[in-house]
Amino acid sequence: MSRLPVDEARPAKSQRPFLQRLAWFAAIWAASVAALAVVAFFIKLAL
Repeated sequence: MSRLPVDEARPAKSQRPFLQRLAWFAAIWAASVAALAVVAFFIKLAL
């Protein structure tokens, strides 16, 4: 059984478009900022 290298197994056109990657980055960033806001809220509530 011969295996293809990873670069040849996946064609270049199957990569996600730039805007979709940017949207994922923005969504993850927004979720992290929201999580920090929740933690800050509870810290402020406790003090």
